[in-house]
Amino acid sequence: MFKVYFGEWGEGRLQRLAYLGYHVLLMFIIVAIIFGAIFTVGATEKLVGGDIMAAEAMLGERFGFIAIFGIVILMMAMFLGQINIMAKRIRDMGLPAVWTILGIVVISMMLNMFFPAQIVEVSTAVVKTAEGTAAAAQTHTMASPIVQIFDTVVFLCLLFIPSDAFRKNS
Repeated sequence: MFKVYFGEWGEGRLQRLAYLGYHVLLMFIIVAIIFGAIFTVGATEKLVGGDIMAAEAMLGERFGFIAIFGIVILMMAMFLGQINIMAKRIRDMGLPAVWTILGIVVISMMLNMFFPAQIVEVSTAVVKTAEGTAAAAQTHTMASPIVQIFDTVVFLCLLFIPSDAFRKNS
């Protein structure tokens, strides 16, 4: 499995179903890492007596730099694994992997510039006390629908274009 994600950088190929399986597995691993981090904060909160701020402070004091460094390394590994399986799938379709990925990245960056992410206010709470009034708003950043459509089209193209579709027959 590690050879598929991190090996054969220049010559490997990956067919459609294998690409889908490795892509889903990688997304599952990323979600598991995120839920593991959330579970760790929640479990620490219970140990500290239900105070989330104290739990975050305790985790920050004990594991701050190490945890951040570890998460960054894991996410970079996941990103490189995703790029590698994408390159293998593109190569299997008969296209040059490096130039195709660079083209996808450039188009994605341009779409993100022209259609930036939208900040949506999810909920607002106002609390009135004897000392004064406090307001809290929770915001959520959403990617532009245009960018989401582009990403979906790229994924579907990688999934449905057959092997050797663009390879020159000699």
